[in-house]
Amino acid sequence: MNFYCRIVCVLIASLMATHALSQDLSGWSDKTLCRLASSQQDDPQYLQEATERGISCGSGVAKKQSSNSKAGNVKAKDINFPGKFYTTEIKSCKAMAGSPTFNEAPSLLRVKGLVGYDWHADWKANSVSISPQTENISEPIKVFMAATQNAIGNDNQANIKTAKNLLIDLAKADTLYDSIGYHDVKKKPLCYANGDSNSPCWFHQYSFASDVFAHYMITALWLKDELNEQEFKVVDQYMKKMYKKFLQPKEFQKEGQGFYGMANGGLSILIYASWTNNKKLAAKEMNFRFKEMDRLFYEDGYINNNSFRGTKALWYHSMGLNVALSYAYIADLWGAEVPTKLQTKLVRASKVTNLAITDWDTFTSRKYSGTQHNKISSKDSARLHTNNFTFALGRLMKIVTNVELEHDAVYLQKRKYRMKFGIDETIGFNPNCTDKALAADNSPEELAKKEAKQIEATSQLSIFKIEGETLNLALDKADFIEVRPFVLERSEEYLQPYQLHKSKIQGSLRLGGNKKISFSTLVFKQAGDQEQRLVINVDSRSLQPFKRHSDSLQKKCGKGLMEWGWLSFISETNDIENAKNQQCHYDYFKDANDKPAWELFQTVLGGTDSILGYLQTNVER
Repeated sequence: MNFYCRIVCVLIASLMATHALSQDLSGWSDKTLCRLASSQQDDPQYLQEATERGISCGSGVAKKQSSNSKAGNVKAKDINFPGKFYTTEIKSCKAMAGSPTFNEAPSLLRVKGLVGYDWHADWKANSVSISPQTENISEPIKVFMAATQNAIGNDNQANIKTAKNLLIDLAKADTLYDSIGYHDVKKKPLCYANGDSNSPCWFHQYSFASDVFAHYMITALWLKDELNEQEFKVVDQYMKKMYKKFLQPKEFQKEGQGFYGMANGGLSILIYASWTNNKKLAAKEMNFRFKEMDRLFYEDGYINNNSFRGTKALWYHSMGLNVALSYAYIADLWGAEVPTKLQTKLVRASKVTNLAITDWDTFTSRKYSGTQHNKISSKDSARLHTNNFTFALGRLMKIVTNVELEHDAVYLQKRKYRMKFGIDETIGFNPNCTDKALAADNSPEELAKKEAKQIEATSQLSIFKIEGETLNLALDKADFIEVRPFVLERSEEYLQPYQLHKSKIQGSLRLGGNKKISFSTLVFKQAGDQEQRLVINVDSRSLQPFKRHSDSLQKKCGKGLMEWGWLSFISETNDIENAKNQQCHYDYFKDANDKPAWELFQTVLGGTDSILGYLQTNVER
């Protein structure tokens, strides 16, 4: 039976439930609980408590549910590999809009930089316990995955071929094989050795190399059908030697504390099982991981280690939950049944996440008796928000536990950067592109909600007009006129995959008549097919009117279109929230009582299409 059927009672109760029950029912007998559940059906707390105890209440009589869902009961015959890890077929997905593709030179350059990369030397020079610097391996693999998914989902044969060639190049170069392996890392000091947050963390070197390899395996699964016999042999040999060094020693090994990326390696083992078509390994891994999750997730929904990391407790709790929900989703998709007790803990852990968002003091009042060597107390290192790497946590919570994620404004803002890459690196896929997510997005109810929301939002947007699903800027246009040739920005250190046509342009903008303003600065086009967005650097002397308003502008409108010295201008979008943010910028400058800044803003916004046209015509991607 599909595990969602087993939690139907939880789903019903969750519709009205909050973080905690209105009263403590733990001391009540099963019989009394079921009697109240039957007689007071308008109060969901009794039914919810019965579900969490694993009992059914037919006619007010308490009965223990079947033991079929106990941990350690997955059989090899239950497993059906979907072929593409998180789905049977990779489809075009709107949630990937704006993510990298191989049509863009920066994306290709970024992935090529990973081939044979010396991660050990990078880690040694730049990483400490509190701040691992992983962007030179974690970002390229995400670009590789996103661009590959986009190529397959959009049936772009040229880009599929590019992805396949990169897959083979990475294998031939033994990429990351010289990183520290599992056996050797166990001999090294722990992270935060002697309480020093700046001490080396050897586990980071191992774990991030291991995770990047797992992401490589996922991409290999996606491309498996594209490989000929010799190409398959190259990739397969690389994967076997990497698995032997990084993952095989972890098979069925208990972690001392916490639940972290790729389900403490469990998802990685499942991926390898799928690649090798080893159903026995997949079943054994699931049985082991279910028991581990049951051990590490407490009865009240808190997570061993994760939930008790001081000022980063919510950040790490939500990471652990995100990974656990992903594992449950994959297990169900592959034909396994998630144990009822564990399912209940996942529901409670989801509610604990909401508790942390809405009532930090109550969340952190829960005592922890274990050793916590990685607890963060410094306010300078605080992350009092949901983990922004887990950009689709709300989606997974809704799918797996039917709990709605509470509003976390900081998280919603910070996750936007991670969404640009299209892949959640903690789990290796985008939950918004799963079959269940795509089906929910296209349901009549969801489409009706979106339409109503769009109508309400567009009524407040004076600078846009709506055409179908697209919002187009409805202001006077300005023309960009080149004065001197552009200068390309191609420094790998600063060039990101989402920055297209990046260059310093030098010219002027003309808005009606003969009035012109000087416009010379570093600019780029934001990648994506769903939006026309120009991003400019405001450090130029001619743009000082923008820079002097940066703090107050962000205070009013947030950081969505202005951050780190970059200011965005949108002329076309399918994203209502981005359109509302652009409207906020417009209203801000209109009311700012600063004529030079107001005139400059109108001119640059009006000239957005002209500048983008200039970049696309003259500057290579």
